[in-house]
Amino acid sequence: MAGIGFELKKLFRGNGIVNYIKAYAFSSMVTVGPMMLCMVMLTVLQFILKERQVSFLERELFLSSIQYAFIFSLLVTSFFTMVISRYLADTFYVKEYERILPSFYGLSITCLIIGEIVAAAYLWSSPLSLLFKCTLYVLYAELIIIWLLSVYMSALKDYARIAKAFIIGVVVTLLCAAVLFYGFKAQTALWALASMMCGFLVIILLLKNQLESYFPRGNKNYFAFFTYVEKYPSLALTGFFTTLGIYLHNFIYWKSEFGVKVADTFWFAPAYDVPVFYAYLTIVPTMVVFVVSVETSFYEKFRAYYNVILGSGTLRDIERAKKEMRNVLFQEISFIMQVQLVVSILAMSLGIKILPMLGLSGEEMDTFNILVLGDFLYMILFVIVLLLLYFDDRKGAMWSAAVFLALNLIFAIVLYPYKHYGLSYFLSAFGAFAVAMGRLLYIVKNVDYYTFCSQPIVTRTKYLLTEKLLSRLEKKESIS
Repeated sequence: MAGIGFELKKLFRGNGIVNYIKAYAFSSMVTVGPMMLCMVMLTVLQFILKERQVSFLERELFLSSIQYAFIFSLLVTSFFTMVISRYLADTFYVKEYERILPSFYGLSITCLIIGEIVAAAYLWSSPLSLLFKCTLYVLYAELIIIWLLSVYMSALKDYARIAKAFIIGVVVTLLCAAVLFYGFKAQTALWALASMMCGFLVIILLLKNQLESYFPRGNKNYFAFFTYVEKYPSLALTGFFTTLGIYLHNFIYWKSEFGVKVADTFWFAPAYDVPVFYAYLTIVPTMVVFVVSVETSFYEKFRAYYNVILGSGTLRDIERAKKEMRNVLFQEISFIMQVQLVVSILAMSLGIKILPMLGLSGEEMDTFNILVLGDFLYMILFVIVLLLLYFDDRKGAMWSAAVFLALNLIFAIVLYPYKHYGLSYFLSAFGAFAVAMGRLLYIVKNVDYYTFCSQPIVTRTKYLLTEKLLSRLEKKESIS
């Protein structure tokens, strides 16, 4: 994130509204650009399918299969993304750049093995055609690689190339769809999937070539990053719990009376999934504001506090720096909450007029409004979890994410018979937000203790199981 902050600070140093617009535009490109491009691509593909009079069942098959590919590729990679971010940060700090590419190859192999075994087992008994299953299988694998490449490219701070790669990939997808549906008169969901497969392949090639041009080939120690999984399991669980918590309520409603089984393969709940999708869009502005606020305001005070401690600052200097950091922290959280609240209220107000025209029923509108409030709380929860990680409170972040996941499951099961759709997500986000906020207040209040007293007096060498295995493999390779 430091690279984002550096660019934003340069933009904010200039005077005038133009520089502010540039700063927010840059932040938008970094944080939500790829996601919005994918949404635009899916929207256009759905329009093409409808315009070419592709059957309703084929359109549902396309949507449900894409939903599965996106959700489960994110779940597979979410266990590693926070850990690999820490691994990359430490690797950059010690300037051991030869470890970057091997870790990417090893992580890709690991995620592909896990993800593809699960996907193969799920699709094995599906009555879908072999060609459709193979196409979806490849698309799912591509998404896994893309999410991992995005993490590595973000570490390079080359956000413009990430956005450029996604733009080119989306254009290729839409061109392929136009050729197939208008040129060859295709009429099935298979060809929409094939178009996306081609576009995502282009994204992978562009990002992979860029990554390989930055770093040396390095050694063959492809799985050294597993030492970080073993060393920081709380980071792995935080990423996984947070991601699973977003989708768990969908999984439960897929099996409700809302749920339908498309092509006897994919569970899908249009009456619930569609309001979830529109509600999730309301957190996009806050994701942008968070990056700007943290990197241009809080991070400077955060860094100043630790610079005073590491330097020759007096106790008075430390107290002053701590007070400034704390004040800015809660000012920015308050500002983010206000922005998200305004966006949520505006979304609910406009949704009453606009969403019924897009086909949402009255019951679906009620669900949408509750989910918007739930996403308001989830976004603030997510911000606080990231702030806890700033203070290296990995356990606090993990338990906050775990509470969110557990409450999601409990409330969804308890409230489901009463048909309060979306209320389980709202209550789980509220409960987890309260836990996370309490933890952040405690950490900030006792930040001096965690800074000075939580470190070990004597450093002990801890030999991890992964390190032992890797060292044995290296010895065998050297002998052979």
